[in-house]
Amino acid sequence: MEHDKEVEKRKERISSWFGDRYNLALVSILIIAFAVRLYYMFITKDQTLWWDEAEYMATAKHWVLDVPYDINPQRPPLFQLIAAVLLFLGASEIFSKFVLSVVPSTFLVFCIYLVGKEMFNKKIGLFAALASSFIWAFLFWSSRFQPDYFSMSFQMLSILFFWKLFKNENKKYAIYAGLFAALGFYFKISALLVPLSVFVFVIFKEGFSFVKNKYYWLAFASFVAALIPFMIWSYISFGNPIAFAPSYSEGFTEESARPLGWMTLNFLYIFPKSLFFILFLAGAGLALFNMALMYDVIIKNKEKRINPEIFSLIVLIVVSAFYIFYIQGTIEDRWVFLLIPFSLYFSGTSSFFLLEKLRKYGKGVMVILLIVMFSIFIYTQLQHTTQLIDIKKDSYLPVKEAALWLKERTEKDEKLLSISYTQSVYYSERNVSTYSRIKGIEEFDQYLQDNRPRFLQISIFEPHPPWINEWIQKNQNTTRPVQAYFADAEKQKPVLIVYEILYQ
Repeated sequence: MEHDKEVEKRKERISSWFGDRYNLALVSILIIAFAVRLYYMFITKDQTLWWDEAEYMATAKHWVLDVPYDINPQRPPLFQLIAAVLLFLGASEIFSKFVLSVVPSTFLVFCIYLVGKEMFNKKIGLFAALASSFIWAFLFWSSRFQPDYFSMSFQMLSILFFWKLFKNENKKYAIYAGLFAALGFYFKISALLVPLSVFVFVIFKEGFSFVKNKYYWLAFASFVAALIPFMIWSYISFGNPIAFAPSYSEGFTEESARPLGWMTLNFLYIFPKSLFFILFLAGAGLALFNMALMYDVIIKNKEKRINPEIFSLIVLIVVSAFYIFYIQGTIEDRWVFLLIPFSLYFSGTSSFFLLEKLRKYGKGVMVILLIVMFSIFIYTQLQHTTQLIDIKKDSYLPVKEAALWLKERTEKDEKLLSISYTQSVYYSERNVSTYSRIKGIEEFDQYLQDNRPRFLQISIFEPHPPWINEWIQKNQNTTRPVQAYFADAEKQKPVLIVYEILYQ
């Protein structure tokens, strides 16, 4: 009898949940987001892995198949570990991509909704979720092996529970906030920008009296405790529990100074394109205007400082400052994914502010305007995504073909030389070494005598040492081309050549 009552209550809760039009809208958005990502995954199923992708997947092969590979300390291990489990279970490359990219990319849309709903309201959450379903950068990278979606999902969940903690101090929220922040780090080191943003917001909210708040210390303890397995793994693998840190700070000397990464700010426009960028500016401007009006109240009342617009601005500023002043140089779109949800929240606030002003003309006008806005946005995003994928899907194909060619013609223990190190390892599953750091011909000759690799690969796809062509010219009697790939049908423009090295 008790069981029947529990079943009835569960049915009522499910019925009530689906009876909410906002929940139905969310389910519809998630289905659409998943379908779009699935479509792009299938049209790119044969594309060659790029450097970073191959680095993650070569690490998985190293762990499961014992393929020789030097693990990069800059890459936290959890993405590769999941890939290794899938490889161990016999999963195909396309199924692994489905699990590692398509599913977490769709889940990220859900997380963006949760944070938007919690910080603002359901409408803003749905607005940001629908927009993020079609952002070209999210779609483009969801068809490649990247840990960004796992990391971003956990980052957003961490923010979700931090915000719950700000509104209602609770031990559970503190633990979850720290745990999810750490889990984001297990996939991408840049996930540390979330606790950094939270820290800045806490200073704004409470000043240095935050040190008296036990819940913040509990969140910090949860974060550190969750990172202990990572530090143990890092120590065992590299002899340093924070081996990633030196690799990120290398090269920041006066001799190798890079220009400031001002291009980071360009992504605030590049991601959403014109219409939603204008809405973002309007939303951010409206937020600043409201904060100026409420300045005295915010200063005097701590509760008023728990403001989602202030927090969103802090996240945008922290992320931008990190890449402009610390990372510097050329900034890639996926590095700054965290800009996307918070810029979309501002786009949502300005959109609904405008729609409210039009309410007097009837709901029909509001709905039509919203449909027109999203139609323009979705069309431009899908057009850009499709064009970008079409341009890029065959890139690095000769590197893949050469590696597979070498795999068929070499034994497992034979040594190969390639500057396209990660891709060559992943596809050939052989003992590949790079010669990018060898400084000259004499040093290279000594390397050959000491290691005796059988094949040497030269291509246009990565920067090669300036002396390599001279070395080829001087050693034509002991180095013969055995395979080549060309950029033209007439085979006049080689893009990759494989040489066999003949030892005396």
